[in-house]
Amino acid sequence: MCSCCALSSHMMEQISDYLCMYKKHIFPIGFTTAEYIDSLQSFEICDSDIFLVTYAKSGTIWTQNIIISILEQDTDLPAYPNNSRQMPWLECGVGNEDYSVRPSPRLFTSHLTPTLLPSGLKNKRIIYVMRNPKDNVVSYYHFSYVYAGLETPKSFEDFLEKYLGSWFPLGIFWDHLNFFSLPCLILFLFQDLKAAIIKICKFLGKSISEAVVDQIVEKTTFKNMKNDPKANYQFLPKEIFKGQFLRKGKIGDWKNTFTVAQSERFDQILQERLGDMGLNYISQLNSALFI
Repeated sequence: MCSCCALSSHMMEQISDYLCMYKKHIFPIGFTTAEYIDSLQSFEICDSDIFLVTYAKSGTIWTQNIIISILEQDTDLPAYPNNSRQMPWLECGVGNEDYSVRPSPRLFTSHLTPTLLPSGLKNKRIIYVMRNPKDNVVSYYHFSYVYAGLETPKSFEDFLEKYLGSWFPLGIFWDHLNFFSLPCLILFLFQDLKAAIIKICKFLGKSISEAVVDQIVEKTTFKNMKNDPKANYQFLPKEIFKGQFLRKGKIGDWKNTFTVAQSERFDQILQERLGDMGLNYISQLNSALFI
């Protein structure tokens, strides 16, 4: 059994050849430990910290690049070889540095649900990015073919059933919607990139000229990001990732994969699980409420 699943005082339950579960959250084997996840509850938060939180495959890498690009304009950020080092995953408990000595502002990325994030994070600067869950599941499906930490899907139908079930890698989508009740900036995956950048600037208290905003827009287009070695995650070892990390970045691509029956069933389950919140969420998605 992997070391991440066998600890003296805390145990992660190994649920497959690829995944472990701890406190109802699913992690790839070898990604972190139960002991480290528990330690995050006492993780000391600084007022200047900035947290980007998402459900996996919801625009994380895109937003990460935008935040860093904004801060580079007037903040003396330390030099790092890539965005993953600049804005690391908080929950990754393998080989982490001592974050307490990082200069301000400290930047963090996370896929954790609210219950597993540091208790001191309430009322701090959290940017939460959401995506149409149908686009999300299609993106996740393709991602599973190229990431060694995930089981290769048997079919989209089988993958969808697992997504709609009670466990899934890096957590359950429905659990992430609890972020609606927290005081954070909630963004829907960007249809208007410039508007999103302006809103993030305002949230971070950054005043930059329209010309600089346009420069950031150009730098962070999906096409340019795919060719940016600092941002495209092609620096990951080939034994971990065998393909392009950034695939399409398109809104509405789910229509090329879902059948009508699958789409209707998905909407029904979303409504059943979330009640009135589900109806509101579907309404927002259907009215293209993207920023």
